[in-house]
Amino acid sequence: MSSSDSRGDAAALLYIVPFGATAVYGLYLWIRSGISALLPTNVFLTVARDPYLFVVGSFAVLLGAVLDISSADPASRQTKARSTGNTLQSIAAASLILALGGAWYANGFVHISDTLTYFIVARYTVIFPAMLVLLSYLITGQFKVKGLLDSRFVGVILILLAPASVYEVGKRDTAGGLALALVLVIVGVWLLMRKARTPAEPEQQ
Repeated sequence: MSSSDSRGDAAALLYIVPFGATAVYGLYLWIRSGISALLPTNVFLTVARDPYLFVVGSFAVLLGAVLDISSADPASRQTKARSTGNTLQSIAAASLILALGGAWYANGFVHISDTLTYFIVARYTVIFPAMLVLLSYLITGQFKVKGLLDSRFVGVILILLAPASVYEVGKRDTAGGLALALVLVIVGVWLLMRKARTPAEPEQQ
């Protein structure tokens, strides 16, 4: 096996570290609190707000991206960087979906408002995917003034503003802060999941 192949395999393993570490720690806490039909809310929040998981997961994905890009030869490195950027965005989307699904499961698949509230209060469920999307822009060199109008970038900014609205607006109006945060997250997630438009091809003469 060549060194480039081994770096690519190592990168693939590092990409699943955030999900694997979260699952193992969550299962450990769940067993300690007593296995039940529904995931306990306190287990979800403890896992989602754990700074060590966030640091380990972020470092693993960052190292994976570096190894992924370095596995390509210099001539094809730019193309590989774009592929890695897409991979990071896929990881961000997966983490968003899993976090929302976990919050919904912890609320018995019933209370949508509580689900979104826990998702926002958890903090790292918002910050981690947003950070990955921003990192993907930096890696692919798309972080330009024109890129600021990209729907995914706007979605990232809106999601990052959600925790700030909880703490800042919530100081004066708790319900208003949560309501604003919910709107920001809903719109932000919609923009992130929205299929990017492809430029129209010129008409054939």
